[in-house]
Formats: sequence, C-alpha cells, structure tokens
Amino acid sequence: MNTSVTDTDLLSDLLFGPAQPLRGSKLGDDELIELAAGTFGEKPFCIVRGWMLLDVMLPDFREREIKAQSLEATVLYAQAAVFDSQNRRQPGDSVLSDFQRDFDGCIFESNHTFFILAGRGARKHVSLPAVEAIAAQIKRVGEPNG
Repeated sequence: MNTSVTDTDLLSDLLFGPAQPLRGSKLGDDELIELAAGTFGEKPFCIVRGWMLLDVMLPDFREREIKAQSLEATVLYAQAAVFDSQNRRQPGDSVLSDFQRDFDGCIFESNHTFFILAGRGARKHVSLPAVEAIAAQIKRVGEPNG
C-alpha cells in the first residue's frame, strides 16, 4: 500500500480543502488601483483576487527564526493578480508572497510588497510541503514553453 503524499494531493487539499472564509475589499479594481497608488508611496503594491492566507505549520526552530525577523509564518497565495505597480506580474498571474510582515483588514504586507486583497478569500493552515508544491506549480506555469 502506497501511503506517500504527492504534490497533487497537497495541491488538492490546499486549493479545495476546507478553509475559513474571509472578505477583502468591496471596491472595484480601478478604485483600488487609484487608492493604493495614493496610499503606499514608493513601496510596491499588487491587487489580487481569488486569494488565500496560508498559515504555514513549521518546526518550532524555523518559526522562531521567522519571528526574530519580525515576520509571521503566513504567506499569501492568490489565483490572479489584477494589477502590479512594478509590472512584475501580469493580470491573471498567480501570486505567492514571502512571509507576512503585517496584515490589517484587506491589506497583507510582505517584506517587499503591499497586497490589496479584493473580493472573497479564505484562510487555512497548511504544511510547508504544500506551500512548496504551490510555489513549484506557479514557477512551472510561469516558465516559457518550448
């Protein structure tokens, strides 16, 4: 009997398993772009939809390392970027942030970017291998064909 967990299993649970529903901003995309451009100044921002906050379950020593950097063991996964102020992502690109610096209402801040969470989203606990699987999937999708 094969009891190993595959990336497909991890991704299926991450994307389709139970999660706590959350609400992001109710504003439209154009309103969010205008508001963010006037609010965040020089720090890059990205507006996302179809998002999920992933509370990553880590070994104690790794969680202490992250907290020592004033970060939380939470990352943002979004199915679609709507707008990226630095054009690093195209509309429709999937997004996986680095660890959370701050989270307030519909704004998730990583070390390098403010993410504006638009529309409905969710929050769930996930394993580090699940986050690594989604990161690998995003990288594969972003690679040029041929």
